Amino acid sequence: LALAALGAVPLAAPLLLVLAASLPPPRRLGAAFGARDLAAHLRQTAVAAGAMAMAVAMLSGITVMIGSFRDTVAGWLAATLRADVYVTTPSWRRGRVEATLAPPIVERLGALPGVAAVDRLRQLLAEVDGRRIAVSGIDAALPQGARRVELVGGGDPGPALRALAERGEVLVSEPLARRAGLSPGGTVRIAGASGDGAFRVAGVYRDYGAESGAVLLDLAEQARRFGPGPMTNVALYLAPGEDPERMVERVRAAFAGEALVARSNRTLRRDALGVFEQTFAVTRLLQAMSLLVAVAGVTLALLVLARERSAETALYRALGATRGQVFAVFVGRGLGIALAGWALGAAGGAALAAVLVEVINPAWFGWTLGLHVPWGTLARQTLVLLLASLAASVYPAARASATPATELARDAL
Repeated sequence: LALAALGAVPLAAPLLLVLAASLPPPRRLGAAFGARDLAAHLRQTAVAAGAMAMAVAMLSGITVMIGSFRDTVAGWLAATLRADVYVTTPSWRRGRVEATLAPPIVERLGALPGVAAVDRLRQLLAEVDGRRIAVSGIDAALPQGARRVELVGGGDPGPALRALAERGEVLVSEPLARRAGLSPGGTVRIAGASGDGAFRVAGVYRDYGAESGAVLLDLAEQARRFGPGPMTNVALYLAPGEDPERMVERVRAAFAGEALVARSNRTLRRDALGVFEQTFAVTRLLQAMSLLVAVAGVTLALLVLARERSAETALYRALGATRGQVFAVFVGRGLGIALAGWALGAAGGAALAAVLVEVINPAWFGWTLGLHVPWGTLARQTLVLLLASLAASVYPAARASATPATELARDAL
């Protein structure tokens, strides 16, 4: 689907240029004449417009995909990060299950002034259908954490969490549910280092942290099935009126000799989105390459036109056209190529974005994304593209405008 969407874009370039030639002719020789005249030179202009369209399609399609991903993740973080302060160890991002908090530290955190409740999390690794996944134990009955998961399809997660606390059921993440064919009411078999058993699925929740999948269950059930163990993360719910940033400073002061990382809800969300931005930083290279392809295509096409159509340009000069008018004709051709490429690329980019968001992400990663179009970013990209095309037209236009009328006589000889 993606290849078909991209392949159709350059193939439609000649037709679009021919249709543009049917527009009413301008009254003066200038930029509008140059843009309308592109169909007369399809060998050069259609290739340049097709290359421009491919670059725009790739650029806009990936921009929409990233914007949709970012908007979805930001909404997911806002919906699921309910606690005020989060505490873990500095090595948690690398060590995960090996990075744990000692039980006395967890008790002292819960005893700090201003802490209303402590949400503990213990993570271990297990296997489901041959896939190594994270199995996390939580305080499913904690009232403050009643909405700390977001179910696929919406709905109140309260009954599902009560099923974890009261009946030992589990929640499976969307990627795991897709890959293992799981749904609410089904059964998942989890094989761990110290336990193996079947669990009833209480629901499927959204998770964008692990494409391999994850499982949530109650801490008591986790200890019963897989053996006891220390916590890996702690979330603090504060009493009304308590400032999360001040609580972070209080935790750091109280545990100055311990290897702990304490972050407020706002800081954690900011850091998570920062990791997201770093993950997609490589796409900036793709954006720069797309712009380079577009500029190179316009410049090359106009240089070839200026070379091959020098007699035509000389005829314009012999009939009284000024250098400024010839310059405007070639600038118009460059902008015409850019506009044709942008129009085709925007259509191809929309199709590519739909494939990336609606087909590839669910099939490859297992999660669904909400389609979000970053209009501001796309508008800036369009402006940069048109300005770059205008700049790319200057040199060929200057060379063409320098063609003397005597060139016509030389070619005739």
